[in-house]
Amino acid sequence: MARGRYAESEADDPGSAAGDDPLAAWRVARTDMMAALDSAALARLVPGPWGEMPLGEILERSAMEFLVHTWDVAQATGQVAVLDPGLVRDALGPARQFAPLARLSGLVGPECAVPEDADDVTRLLAIFGRRNTGS
Repeated sequence: MARGRYAESEADDPGSAAGDDPLAAWRVARTDMMAALDSAALARLVPGPWGEMPLGEILERSAMEFLVHTWDVAQATGQVAVLDPGLVRDALGPARQFAPLARLSGLVGPECAVPEDADDVTRLLAIFGRRNTGS
């Protein structure tokens, strides 16, 4: 997307993109991605799950989605989600911007109240109508 290409996947089997050495494939892909993500690429309008918008905004919202849904999966499977505090803190701004729109379309429920001294994970989850049980 940073280079103006929008194909879902170039491989018939998405798992085959990693080949025999997934870590090496990830390192190559990350290097390629970081080289492509300049200011022009981040400003480029691209199709995304929330409609056409700048690539930088899609990337900001994607982290928020991964964090919240990681917590969802952990809750559903009886596990504890350990979320990176820096990523959670960075996701709060985009979450506050996106949640009202998502609420209007029925994607998320009402925001939950949290105490003033709530941690950032609790705040992020509450924005999307989830209650952090601490487990």
